[in-house]
Amino acid sequence: MNKDIINNLKCRIYYAYFLLRKPLFRYIEIETVNRCNGTCSFCPVNKFQDSRKYAKMSTELFEKIINQLSDLNYKGELALFSNNEPFLDDRIIEFAKLAREKLPHAYIYLYTNGTLLTYKSAMEIEKYLNKIIIDWYYEDKKEVNKEIKKIIKRSEKKLKLREKIDLFYISKNRVGSTRGGQAPNKKIESTVSSLCCLNLLQFVIRSNGKVSLCCNDAMGKYTLGDVNKQSLSDIWYGQKFNIARKRNMKGRQYIKLCKYCDTKEDRILKWKTNK
Repeated sequence: MNKDIINNLKCRIYYAYFLLRKPLFRYIEIETVNRCNGTCSFCPVNKFQDSRKYAKMSTELFEKIINQLSDLNYKGELALFSNNEPFLDDRIIEFAKLAREKLPHAYIYLYTNGTLLTYKSAMEIEKYLNKIIIDWYYEDKKEVNKEIKKIIKRSEKKLKLREKIDLFYISKNRVGSTRGGQAPNKKIESTVSSLCCLNLLQFVIRSNGKVSLCCNDAMGKYTLGDVNKQSLSDIWYGQKFNIARKRNMKGRQYIKLCKYCDTKEDRILKWKTNK
């Protein structure tokens, strides 16, 4: 059977389940500063093309979000990044510690390009994370810097670290998805037929506290809520999210950002259940 048909069936089944049971999001991303120091050609927010107004999340707002997740007994995934490089925020270790203390059963992780990661910071933050993914973006040679070498060497000797730290080599010039039609190096002319279920599963908070359509809304073109003024639950079950979900179930062409997006997420059968 065609993969898109299977995907669409799963999305529609989960949407029916969502309407009946009203489950909470399974994945939340918190972007504490909206900047990246990368130069990747596939990214709409690489440092040469990022047109976003600079914003850094206040410590008070981050604490508010984490406290709400704690009150919700959140056990899903928490990403301490979104469309940014997390180590551009010098509070990231402090934030990871707070998140772990308040959310002992959540799966907490982050992606980093590794350029600002030091051996010391890696050893400090790993205590609070389930996973650190280092995406090392290269041009010609797959050669990491001395700090990353030191981290990997240490992880090879310690099983706990080896299970926590992943290193991937990725070409800066690779062509991936269109990322909501915004990837500088890839465009599509027609709408893909597969449905997208990200807004049934994912909650993305920008550094100014506003909530995006999904992780592919890198520029924050859509705002479905504002955690400065609303609770996480009120936003998740609110009118704007529900309208977006209804439109997505009809097809990608009903939301402008989704119309030329070819991202496919196979997460419907992989969610973690809050108990």
